[in-house]
Amino acid sequence: MAERKELALPKTSISLKEQLARTTLRNLKLQGHTYVELREDGKRFVFFCTLCLAPCYSDTILLGHLNGSLHKERLSCARITLLGPNPWPFSDGVLFFDSSTGEEEKTLISDCEVVHSPLQHCSDDDRLAIVKYDGNGTSELHGDNQSAVDTGDVPSHCGDNLLISNVLIKERTLDVEAKFIGFGRIAARLFEVKRRSTWIDKLWCEWLGEEGPSDEEKATVPEHDFAIVTFSYFYNLGRLGLLDDASRLLTSGQSAESGNGEDSGRKRKKSFSDPEDTSDSLCNQYDSSEEVSSARNSSSSRALMTDDDLVVNKRVIKNKTLRRELRKQQRIFSERICEVCKQKMLPGKDAATILNMKTGKLVCGSRNLLGAFHLFHVSCVVHWFLFCETEILGSKIKYGKGKRRCTKQSGVKSNELNNVSWEIFSVFCPECQGTGIDIEGGVIERDTFPLSQTWRFQVKVSEGRKAWVKNPERLENCSTGFHFPQQEEEAVKGQEERVQNMKLVRFYRVEM
Repeated sequence: MAERKELALPKTSISLKEQLARTTLRNLKLQGHTYVELREDGKRFVFFCTLCLAPCYSDTILLGHLNGSLHKERLSCARITLLGPNPWPFSDGVLFFDSSTGEEEKTLISDCEVVHSPLQHCSDDDRLAIVKYDGNGTSELHGDNQSAVDTGDVPSHCGDNLLISNVLIKERTLDVEAKFIGFGRIAARLFEVKRRSTWIDKLWCEWLGEEGPSDEEKATVPEHDFAIVTFSYFYNLGRLGLLDDASRLLTSGQSAESGNGEDSGRKRKKSFSDPEDTSDSLCNQYDSSEEVSSARNSSSSRALMTDDDLVVNKRVIKNKTLRRELRKQQRIFSERICEVCKQKMLPGKDAATILNMKTGKLVCGSRNLLGAFHLFHVSCVVHWFLFCETEILGSKIKYGKGKRRCTKQSGVKSNELNNVSWEIFSVFCPECQGTGIDIEGGVIERDTFPLSQTWRFQVKVSEGRKAWVKNPERLENCSTGFHFPQQEEEAVKGQEERVQNMKLVRFYRVEM
């Protein structure tokens, strides 16, 4: 007898609403709005303006936002700083975005019917430049550099790739190759009186690309002691303990599975109308009855696999509530809050950490012995570099070169901490305050600043960034930075302006 087969309509991977939203998004990008993205909010797809961090839940709302005063202010700043011919090669979801429109999108938009929407009649007269960037480093890791890192020596600064050791990825400590992708130049506009700096007006970092500065500038402008290493973010990058929490959740859910009547001896038929089963997140496949019985008898601690998407293996979890809870936990595990801007970090977007170029270690490596490290948005790490340089330069302006104060006086009472003057001498991790220094004997580096002071640092970063949006520096290259407006009572007669190139920052990329 022939095997009986069930007939059903094929499931479409993309809904009609999503197709319409993606078509509208392609139209927007072709019109120059490359900063608009399509993001998922629960079961809905929403438009997201990266310049303003504003979600728009319909075409009409997006049209109103693009014509609003806040967006126009951010867009005017972006045209000067982010939308140049050599854009930042990052897309972190809070400032940097993918400004390219690929040939595939052009083909799709030409082959499909153009959707007539009010977004096509946006009031922006000037078309933004649509550019491409290929920032992958072509140099290869030489054996000399690899041996230098393995023996604990300082890695070579010749522009080649680096081998970073003791990096925690997917709950394993690995040695990863970091490709050099380009230089960033930190510079400042200073107010001076009789050739003595009195005020920092602006401080920025501009993207130079892989070619970098000229040989003359390399000889005069020093390279930074720290570099920025970027990753494509996923949930178990640089941290431990997530899978254990989900395993405990799976264990607690098995008792509920047997008591709600949903887990019976017979096989449950497929329901094509169940919205929970149309998700491709977790456990939405039904196997045979033999696999069901083996799943019940297997240990729940082994049901969760160390995969990139935190996907339970093919063993069946038939309880609908448990599947929903596991999907919720997956979203929670995938999200991480950036400690600089307090915005979420999204899977697949660019994230970054800090590398100590003198020791070849990530800065968080001096705060733990497991290879764990903290991640932030790429733009937030750039802003953190600028903040640290602002504090260092401001201290030199205020107290002069060679004069150094203690960061913390001994014997200070807890109620007097607000009056203590905290000073920054180098870049450090915004979350754990590690600097990546070499410490012998298995001792970890101690933190310097209390949590209240690090919160004040983050406020200064936010204020400097907001002022930059209102009054950015016009440069040849794409940039981001801070502005510190001078008050009238702080102005000094006879002061002059001068631009000073301070340091060159290296950017690296780890491909996973």
